[in-house]
Amino acid sequence: MTAPTTTYRPRSSMRTLVRSAGVVSAIRGLDFGLSFLVSVLLANRFGASGQLDAFFLARRTTVGFADTIRKLIGQVVLPPVMAAVDRGQPLSIYLLPRRIGWFLLVFALVLAAAMLAPDRLVGLFAPGFRGEQATLTARMMTIMLPLLPIAVVASFLAAILQARRRYLLSEGTNLVQRAMLVLVLALFIPPLGIIAGAWTMLASGVVGFLILLAGAWSIVRPPAAAATDSTLQAKPLPTAGGGIVAALVINAYFQATTLLDFAFASTAADGAVASLEYGSRLVSLVPGLVMSSLSTVLTPELIHAVQQSDRRAAAAGIQRFQRISVFAQMPVSVGMMLGAQLMVGALFGHGAFGAQAIATAAACTAGYAAAQIFLAPSSAIISAIYADPHASPLADLIRIAVLGLIMRVAALALAAPLWGAGGIAWAATIATAGTFVVAQIIAVRRFHHFAMTPQLIDLARSALSAGVAALAGAALLWLVPAPHALWSQLLLLALLGTVVLLAYTAAAIALHVPEVAQVREIVGKIVAKRRRRA
Repeated sequence: MTAPTTTYRPRSSMRTLVRSAGVVSAIRGLDFGLSFLVSVLLANRFGASGQLDAFFLARRTTVGFADTIRKLIGQVVLPPVMAAVDRGQPLSIYLLPRRIGWFLLVFALVLAAAMLAPDRLVGLFAPGFRGEQATLTARMMTIMLPLLPIAVVASFLAAILQARRRYLLSEGTNLVQRAMLVLVLALFIPPLGIIAGAWTMLASGVVGFLILLAGAWSIVRPPAAAATDSTLQAKPLPTAGGGIVAALVINAYFQATTLLDFAFASTAADGAVASLEYGSRLVSLVPGLVMSSLSTVLTPELIHAVQQSDRRAAAAGIQRFQRISVFAQMPVSVGMMLGAQLMVGALFGHGAFGAQAIATAAACTAGYAAAQIFLAPSSAIISAIYADPHASPLADLIRIAVLGLIMRVAALALAAPLWGAGGIAWAATIATAGTFVVAQIIAVRRFHHFAMTPQLIDLARSALSAGVAALAGAALLWLVPAPHALWSQLLLLALLGTVVLLAYTAAAIALHVPEVAQVREIVGKIVAKRRRRA
């Protein structure tokens, strides 16, 4: 028995999910490529320096919060908007829950206070910064803080577009922003200094928002007065699922985990913050690309699964998304962990980025890549608990957040003084694994119908497949001499990724992992259809 027996029928087929995830991945691949080029240019210009630490800390506490706001609003908006889609209502921004206004008011007050006292923010998020470094961080925070209200409005538009599966516009606006930043870094940063990077991020954010607003104008303008049928008019919908407070808990937790890592790094040697930034940036390039794309596509499907009246079917739907996320995450994390040293050396090991900086950033990359394995299934559980309309999710989400933060602080407090930035990344892995266990226990108690034995067998098969892939990749690195030229480093990285993926797939087929069987069935149907056409 390889999968739980269930009557659950996913709203979208695996074929549809793969196609949609491919579209989102392609768009985000270009975005991540440009974003990564930004990181390469910064490493080349400034190395692992205190000045670059200040820039990354300022960006994490502004742009990072903007990303959190996008996720929060998406969680609040998607459940009622998906219900409107199911009823055939025309989508409009006027469908948003009225209670969202309270959030906007509180947010505006907090933002105003932050802009008046940026030094307090530096003391809170970077307790180890002093003197000129603290002043530089506060200045760049002040410049980039206006990105937060822009993110709020853009998030409403993007969430409604996502409900209609219109990913091109909502995802593509980031490309313009990245391109502008690359241009400035390549041509103007040396004479203007790193402050120019902060101003460019603000300007590119404004341009990207205007593009999104122009493309989504049909859902912003008031509904036509001629629409008199009550089933067709855009009416505000009650929040289905956890509501704003629960969404705040979820996103505050995820943002706090990242800020804790960087706060502890600010107390370490110069370059620790930059090393963590580059490690997380590398992880976002491949594992983050795969999982964020899957999450964008699967979230509407997960909401539909959880909101069913049949609790057994809802539990089966959650487990299905867990298996998909773990299966997709395993090979990319293994490849990143094995190739961390090569990747950091090839992409950042130039200019002012020295050997010690390469070693530290590689350790951070490997640690964060390992953490992604546990983050994927726990994020699926958290999203499912939030979207569950049958009981309030707030208490369960608070338990996960509080216990997760306690484990995070304890692990960081132990690892940071002993092992620096690399220890911080691996401490994050330990805390993330512990949070996954807590979330799984809570989910089993909440949904009652989790078929844990088949689920554990399936996850163990994916883990064994990853182990085989890791052995194959390690053997390749042992047999091939360490390359020094950039082209040979990139070639070995490509070869390593190919070997890991092939070994993982072969092992998954041999072990009868269900997700491989589904993909193989889809490929078989496509081949058969093409043969019939021929």
